[in-house]
Amino acid sequence: MKTKYRSQKLVGAVFLFYLLFTVYADAKVIDKIAARVNGDIILMSEVKGKSFMVLLDMRSRDKDLKDDDIYRVEKEVLNEMVEERLMLQFAEDNNIKVSDEEIKSAIEDIKKQNSFTDEMLEKELNKENITLNDYKERLRAQITVSKVINYEVRSKIQVDEKDVKKYYDEHRDEFATPEEIRVRHIMFAYSEDMDSQKKETIKNKAVDILNRIRQGEDFASLASMYSEDASAKNGGDLGYFTKGKMIKVFEDTAFALKKGEVSDVIKTSFGFHILKYEDRRESGFKTLEDVSREIERRIFNEKIKSLKDTWVKKMREKAFIEILY
Repeated sequence: MKTKYRSQKLVGAVFLFYLLFTVYADAKVIDKIAARVNGDIILMSEVKGKSFMVLLDMRSRDKDLKDDDIYRVEKEVLNEMVEERLMLQFAEDNNIKVSDEEIKSAIEDIKKQNSFTDEMLEKELNKENITLNDYKERLRAQITVSKVINYEVRSKIQVDEKDVKKYYDEHRDEFATPEEIRVRHIMFAYSEDMDSQKKETIKNKAVDILNRIRQGEDFASLASMYSEDASAKNGGDLGYFTKGKMIKVFEDTAFALKKGEVSDVIKTSFGFHILKYEDRRESGFKTLEDVSREIERRIFNEKIKSLKDTWVKKMREKAFIEILY
């Protein structure tokens, strides 16, 4: 079985200890036992290693981390590690194994996703002080967990047409489609630092083109020749868009037009514009046929989570688990 895995900067379970010391001042807790799961132990160093990237990401989003935040993240990570350890034990008891060929396939997939050579992969791993063998073992654990979930959860889930229809009827508002309009435009660019005379010259050019349109010249052809927007190559066609997608003055003008109508010259922060209203799609609802695959995925994922949570809960009830953190 070939399974795809994503590698986020190829970070493994254990990070450089000097980084951990930077984040956690108390080095004494590093070697303590965080939990016992049947015959296995989970060390605090493992918990802190796995928590590090989560906390680093939170810091990168300017979150002011307090001790309570760090503790909460570490407890969540520890809980995930306990569940993983239970799944790995289940795999061992049920002879669920991962072959070297599967590991090799996963490595090749990671290299392909990141455009890595063998040397580049090892270089990235070395930056995190992780050997290739360590990384392979981490992949082996991930694939094993995936196999356990397939074995105990996914294989037992079915989604039939009645489920899909019921979901569609109960969540119909989620599949509403707003009104859309299709507009062409011609833009004459200017910048605020231009002198007033130059701005007036640009505006006069826009007025001149508008008069030519009013006299019957083709809007799309004039847009191709004179518009300074990327849409010029398509005759100024902006395609369909809904309210809230454009600058307010542009949007208000566009939605106020009737089919086939051309606007006066309007001004935005980008320049002067002439708009032509091409078409409208009324608001409505996507059909069941259009969204059936999306609904199937939603139901499948909801069932996976529910069944997995139930299964893990039973596993925890049967196991000897001692949380020491």
